[in-house]
Order: sequence, then structure tokens, then C-alpha cells
Amino acid sequence: MMSVWLDRVRYALVLLAVIGSGAVAEPGDEALIETGRRIYQDGVLPGGEPLLAIRPEGFVLEGGHAACVSCHRRSGMGSIEGNIDSTVLVPPVAGPVLFAPSRFAVTELNASHHYIPNEAWERVLTRSAYDVQSLARSLREGLDPDGKRLLAPMPLYNLDDTAVTALGAYLKQQSNKPSPGVEPDTLQLATVVTPDVRPDQVEAVLGVLGAWADSAMGAGMPWNLHVWRLSGPATSWLAQLQQRYRQQPVYALLSGVGGSNWAPVHEFCEQQRLACVLPSVEVAPDPGDDWYSMYFSPGVGLEARVLASYLSNASNSGGNIIQLYSDASGRSAAKALRSSMNAFTGSIIDRRFRVTSPRTALKGISADDVLVLWLRPDEISQLAAELPAGPATDRIFISALLSTPEELSLPAAWKQRVHFVSLFDDLGLQAEIARLRLERWLELEGLPGKQNRRLQADAYVASYLLNDAIGNIRGQELRRPAVPLTREHLLEMLETLVNKYDDSTEQINTDSHVAFYGRMSLGPRQRVAVRGGAIMHYASTDSSKLVTTSKRIVP
Repeated sequence: MMSVWLDRVRYALVLLAVIGSGAVAEPGDEALIETGRRIYQDGVLPGGEPLLAIRPEGFVLEGGHAACVSCHRRSGMGSIEGNIDSTVLVPPVAGPVLFAPSRFAVTELNASHHYIPNEAWERVLTRSAYDVQSLARSLREGLDPDGKRLLAPMPLYNLDDTAVTALGAYLKQQSNKPSPGVEPDTLQLATVVTPDVRPDQVEAVLGVLGAWADSAMGAGMPWNLHVWRLSGPATSWLAQLQQRYRQQPVYALLSGVGGSNWAPVHEFCEQQRLACVLPSVEVAPDPGDDWYSMYFSPGVGLEARVLASYLSNASNSGGNIIQLYSDASGRSAAKALRSSMNAFTGSIIDRRFRVTSPRTALKGISADDVLVLWLRPDEISQLAAELPAGPATDRIFISALLSTPEELSLPAAWKQRVHFVSLFDDLGLQAEIARLRLERWLELEGLPGKQNRRLQADAYVASYLLNDAIGNIRGQELRRPAVPLTREHLLEMLETLVNKYDDSTEQINTDSHVAFYGRMSLGPRQRVAVRGGAIMHYASTDSSKLVTTSKRIVP
């Protein structure tokens, strides 16, 4: 945990240290800026040819692989890679930083005041300001404004004057002003509620977000949280969101709660280049190459794939699979499980659960079958009440996303047979500390303790990470000039703050505020943080505690 904290501090220090006077260049010709954007983001030259770059090792990168965004990020604010012993600094190139001198002279840097791990850091902290001519020289010859050679991994580019001028015009306006929704004394945020979620779910999320908005001071200013409740058919949601945004532009969509359809919200965020920060949704859209929306998980589709991997094990084979669902989210999960069981030799039977005839749903189930319940807590409770001895099969699987264990009270005959498919797969010490922190915070804020704990945890983590990211960007405690708050920089900072998991070492970030999910990671091309889960069961028939049936499954 100490190394993670140091990485964050070092990133904030170097980012703030390289900020100069903050002078903003004139936007210039929009066509020229767009040409520069294509070079920076897409790796396409003004004539349409692919950008070429020669790395210090000698190999050639082409097109998108050579694009500046690959290292310097969409915001132009760069990044830090490596650990405390081996740090690779990718310095900011956004206009307010690049075209201003750095903050220190070499004589000001010393071990007692500044942590300078290597030569690259010293260079970026002490260099002179760039202009278009020195930018051209750095790209073509690998020399900074002071004539010092740039260090690896910076490549060389054979750019003509037209390309350099266009790239310079784009960089001058990059991250040079706050994004819409950032006002002098207020940070405007919104959260979205779709009409296909239960009132208690909405209450759980909005209670947590409201408490954060009342007390958080991200960027040194209060949050003004707007609740955008959608209504009517999903085909009208995009227009509703556009109207709300015209009335009040916001910096980001924070958390939110949705059921089986979040696609219109996702599309809206991509259209507006609006950060959508970790909503709680049962069925998340596939982000593909989209960039502005971040999700905890794919939702019930991932649960289905986790279960499919578990059932595909030889020891779990045999019989048929009977899936019960009652709504669109459950139907989506059933479809995902069916498509994931390609090698399954038995029959997969999907049944629509109806409250008027619950026994019918369990008709004909044998001891060899697998029963999968993509149902809500009240529906499962009704099944258990109708058949307290349980169905014939010992293999009953419940979606922990649709029916959290805390919401269920099952008879002993069901408890000894039930397994949960859960993306909350970490039962270790840090997760327990995280739960205790959340419960204490809820108590202090006067929020009900018997609401949906998973949704409260999601909203809490989204708010915590947003506040932490803004604090890292602005660095109020360092008393440095503020970096303009942009959505792009926010999302990049969130990538660094979300828990990281290394499959080769099984190292888990132990930040006990965000350890509800055992393993989370995001990155430049990763917009879904959780990619696995586990099968769990009750420790005993008289206990509500869950223990793992399987190791973590990453389908």
C-alpha cells in the first residue's frame, strides 16, 4: 500500500511541478487543430499517410502505434510507469505545460526538498519553454529546448513543417481550460437513474451520493449534484439527457443506477465526451473502443460466463440446465449463459418465472439438473415459501447481482444447496475492513443500514475515487497553481487509482476504501474494471456468512 501511495504522490508532485505560468495560446484555425489532433490521437499525417516513429531500440512504429496519445495520453498530461525503484516518466505535453518553462532551476533541486529519482525527472523539472521551432527539433532530432538529448522511450519522427505546425496548434489548446461543468465556485455533477430499477435501489445510491455531495470539496469547491431521472421508453432517453445537458452542462456523470439497458446513457456520454464514472448497472454495454464510460463490471453477463466456466468443469457436468428469469436483466443473463455453454451436451431450458404460478417453474427438475435463478429476492423468497424442502437438485445457483445475499432469508433446506455467482469475490481482511469502513460511514451520515449494501458500496467507491482523482489533479495541499480540470485528465487519473491486480504475482492493491471487489484494474484501453468472479455458498445452514466454493474464475 505504501508503494501505491508513493506512486500517487510522485505523480501529483511532478505534474504540479512542471506547470508553468499557465498562459493559454489562442485556439487558432480549427482545421489546423483537427489536423494536429489526427496526428496526435490517430497517427495520421496531413496527407493521410500513417505516422512513422523510430524508437531508440531501432524498431519502427506506424499509424496508431506511433501516435503521441499512446504515451502522453488523451489529456496530454503524460503518465508515470514503473515502481519506486524503476520509474519511467512520460512528461506532460499539453500547451499550458509544454509552452511554458518548468518551475525549478537545477540549483533548487536537492534531496532534502525534492524527490528526483532519475535524470528524466530532473530534465522535465528544469527545462526551458518549448516553441514550435524547438518542438520540431525535439521530434526530428530528439533534443529538448536546452539542447539536451531526450531519453528513451521517446522516439524520433520525420515530420515536415506543415505537420509540426498542425501538431503544435493542437497541443497549444490541449487541456488549456476546464471542461464544461467546472465553474469558479462549484463543480457541477449529475447522476442518472433509469426507470427500470426498484425504488429501494434508487434510494440506496442517491443516499450515498447526496451525502458525498454535502460534504465533499473536490478541487476545493463544493459539488452540486443533479439527479437526472429518465422516464418513458428507452428510445426517448438520449433526447432527455441532451435536454438536461443543454439546461445544465456537467463535468461528469457520477455513479448512477440502471437495469437492463444503459446503452442510451453510454451513447450520450460518448457524444458529449462526458466522463461517466462507475455506474451500477445490471447489464453494461460493451465499451468496445469507446473511451468516456467506466464500469465496475459487465454485470450479469459476466456472472453468466463465470458460471459457465464453473459448470464446464468435468466434476460439474451432467443433467440439464434450467434457467428461471422474470425480467429483461434475467433474460439477458440467461442468453449469455446459453451462448457460453458451447460444449454442454445436455439441454438448456429457459423458463419465464411468474408470481402467479411459482411451482410451475420448478416442475420436472431432477437430481442431476442444474437450477439457475436469475430472479429478484422477493421471487426467490416466494419459491422457497412454496417449496421449503427445496427442489430435487442440490445444484442451485443465484445471481448475487440480482439478489444480493443480504436481501435473502432462506430455509435451511435451500441454504445447504444454494450457491451464489458473485463478482464481489474477495473475502479477505482488506475487504472486511472496507465493509466496516462503509458501515461506519453510513452510520455517521445517518443513512439506513438495511439498504442494498452492494449498491451503497458501488456509489461510495465511485464517489471516493472521483474525489481522490480531483484532489490528485489539483493538489490543493501542495499550494501550486491549479491544473485545469478536464474530463480526459479525470478519467486517466481514475485509471491509476482503481485497484490494480497483477495475475503473475497475485498482488492486490490493499486500499481498504475500494476493496469491495477483490481485483479491479483499468487502463487506456480498459473500461471495465472487474473481469472475474467466484462461486460461493453459505458456511452453514444457520449462518449468513459466505465462503468460496471455487477459486477466482476469469472466463
